[in-house]
Amino acid sequence: MNNSTTIENRNDIIRDNHSKAILNTDLEGLNAWKKRKEKSNQVERHENDINIIKNEISEIKSMVQEIIKGLN
Repeated sequence: MNNSTTIENRNDIIRDNHSKAILNTDLEGLNAWKKRKEKSNQVERHENDINIIKNEISEIKSMVQEIIKGLN
């Protein structure tokens, strides 16, 4: 017994006969979305890392300035 029915004129979606839910079967589209999402997450992680480094450099700069002031 078939648990799904194809939707007219659509190859990428089916209807589950039990729950009546419409399901997307486009695995290429899903994989493309996952790659885009991972790339977006990677860019976000890099941006966070850059911001942390900027803050640390700023702190180091402030400490060096305080040391120089103390030597004068």
